[in-house]
Amino acid sequence: MQFGIAITTSVNPATTAEGQARYVTAMSDEIERLGFDSLWVSDRTVYPSDLGGRYPDMYGPGLADPDAQNVLEAVTTLSYAAGRTENCRLGISVLVLPFRNAVLNTKMLNTLDQLSNGRLILGVGTGWMSEEFDSMGASFEHRGDVTDEHMDLFRASEGSDEPRMSGDYVRLDGMKLFPQAVQKPRVPIWIGGNSLRALRRTAEYGDIWHCIRLTPSEIKAQKYALFEACEAAGREPDEVGISIRTSVTVGGTETSHAHSEQRGLMTGDPAQIIDDIESYRAAGVDYMVLSVVGNSTEQTIENLNTFSADVRPYVD
Repeated sequence: MQFGIAITTSVNPATTAEGQARYVTAMSDEIERLGFDSLWVSDRTVYPSDLGGRYPDMYGPGLADPDAQNVLEAVTTLSYAAGRTENCRLGISVLVLPFRNAVLNTKMLNTLDQLSNGRLILGVGTGWMSEEFDSMGASFEHRGDVTDEHMDLFRASEGSDEPRMSGDYVRLDGMKLFPQAVQKPRVPIWIGGNSLRALRRTAEYGDIWHCIRLTPSEIKAQKYALFEACEAAGREPDEVGISIRTSVTVGGTETSHAHSEQRGLMTGDPAQIIDDIESYRAAGVDYMVLSVVGNSTEQTIENLNTFSADVRPYVD
């Protein structure tokens, strides 16, 4: 099992808004020092000030904290982390492509891959918050098709400094685009999401399916649909890996549901978390992107070290 660690994530209350720069710096340094495979950032541009009222099933008392959507811009933050590290890979979980300019974003991502010496992992999502699209002047209705064309341009740019696109939403012809990504044969694309369309998009474009907070049994059930999608796309199922984005609380007693008395997945003592990881491995997961829970930057780093010392050696 390989592990990446998420920073500036919307599910980790480790820092105040004023302390985010210090948090990103400290976590980037520690992830690199401990030798984790990768570090990850989340993506959010803007969100409604009354988010809890608009999405009461997701945000509010006992649920996700709306203020936790205050994350730093993803590509900029990852570029900063790249400058502080040399070995760990650099991922976005996930970058919402359809409200970004495809040409500029492709140039930014290729530049990041160049400056980091080929360490970029491009996590891709289509987005879900219509208000965010409205604020960005983008089409929520056509976000899936825009995402696909955006990835087509990104792939075309890897093989040519004069990529051509003549899609419905992304067009480029007779223009030089510099730089190109340095990774060979290509930058890995991880497709985020738990829907059937995400599985199909993984089979069509992705190297890894990046699911979000599913249980091992849920992943097993979805895996067969992924295999069918790969076959329909003319790919062997073993060409596509499976990863999960979730949180881990070493020594915690959090539960998976607000009113459940049962221990939540990836919480508890090291032995319990090791068992959970093995369950994920048996379900087909070979990569975990973890948000390490802590109530401060210092505690988060301490918990990261505990996971590194007491869990990771037994499941690597």
